This record gives sequence, C-alpha cells and structure tokens, in this order.
Amino acid sequence: MRRINLLPVDERRRTAGRLRTGAPAILLIVGALALIFMVGAYLFFLVRLNGVEDQVAELDRQIAEQSGRLAELAPYRDLQARLNAKKPVADGIFRSRFPWDQFLQGLAFVIPESTALQSLTGEAAPVSIQAPPEEPLEPPGAITFTGVALPEYRNVADFVVQMNNLRFLSNAELNSATLDRQTFAQPALSFEVASQLITVVGENGTEVRLDNGTDSADAGNLNQARVDRAGTQRSGAQR
Repeated sequence: MRRINLLPVDERRRTAGRLRTGAPAILLIVGALALIFMVGAYLFFLVRLNGVEDQVAELDRQIAEQSGRLAELAPYRDLQARLNAKKPVADGIFRSRFPWDQFLQGLAFVIPESTALQSLTGEAAPVSIQAPPEEPLEPPGAITFTGVALPEYRNVADFVVQMNNLRFLSNAELNSATLDRQTFAQPALSFEVASQLITVVGENGTEVRLDNGTDSADAGNLNQARVDRAGTQRSGAQR
C-alpha cells in the first residue's frame, strides 16, 4: 500500500521545519538532565568517599594507639610464664621456712617467772623445696639460750622442761649452770641450754599467697599457741 500526503506543499514545509528546529532543543534538555544527574552522582560519591577516608583515618589512629600500648606492655609479655616457672621454688621455700614470729611469741609465754632470758642464738633447718609436707626437715635446726635464774637448780630445770614443751623445740639439754655471786646484787644461776629447732613442712601453708588478708593457717597457728600456753600453765600448776 502506498501512503499519500494530502497536505498542501507549504504546510508540509512548515511541519518539516518545526521538526528540524525542535530536535536540538530536545537534545539540549536531555543533555542538561544527564549532566545534572552526573553532577549529583559525583557529589554523592564524593561525600561517601570523604566519609570513608575519615573512618580510615580514625582506624589508623586507633591502630597506632594500640600499637603504642602493646609496645609499652612488651616487657611484661612473658611475665606470667616466668611467674609460673618460679612459683614451685617460691612455694617450696614458703612451706619449709621456719616461723620465727610464732616461735618468739610462744617462747614469751613459756619462760618461767623464776628465770630470765639473756640471749639466744639460733639457726633454722636448711630450706628444702622437695621436702614432703607434714614431715620435719632433716637435719633439724639448732638454738642456744643463755639466761639467769634464782639460785636454785630446780628453776633451771623448769626452764629446760618448758623448752621441751614448746612445739618448735625438741631435745632441750642443759649445757652449763654456774652460781654467780658477783654480777648481780644477789646470787644467781647463769645457765646455757641447747635445743633442736623443729620445722614441720607445710605447717604454716603450702603456697605463696599474693593477696592481702589473714590466712586461715595463721589463725590456726595462733589458736595452737594459745592451747600450748594453757597446757603449759596447767603443767606448772600441777608441779
């Protein structure tokens, strides 16, 4: 089928001219819209990029800060491992040590009133980190007392008996006893007593405690000292 244009020639020319002049305007509008879209997309991604750069900078700052802290803590990195390696030795020394404080407190309670202690020289048993708990250390320590007593040898004998009653001592023996008539205003007996110093492994705890506070073992030892004192007083009363 053949198409036939029935419009006059002049009209057909005006229509073709309008079409030729309208096409560039449409293209300009489309180009402007595309340019606006591209500018908007550029600004959007630019803002996003700036935000990501800020986040990266903050992360870099945090990484640098954490790296500085790790560098400060580097000398202590193997501290726990060193403590764990040394703990068995420290525990062995702790449980085989001699409790001088408890010994001196107990000694003050058992010295008879008829005697006075002038000096003591003692050396505890050597520390043994391999010694089994609840067993006395071998060889035992040694201690020597010098003192004065009222001029009766029975008073010196009472001192020896009281030393044997103290749980830290064993096999107390009299080395010498001399009547002194010159040193004091009245005659007095100067004496020397030697005894073994007993250390029971683990009696005062089996491991080092790093926290503060009262140890239950210490409290038990204090109660034991009070019991020893009461038993000694009863023995003296019976004699």
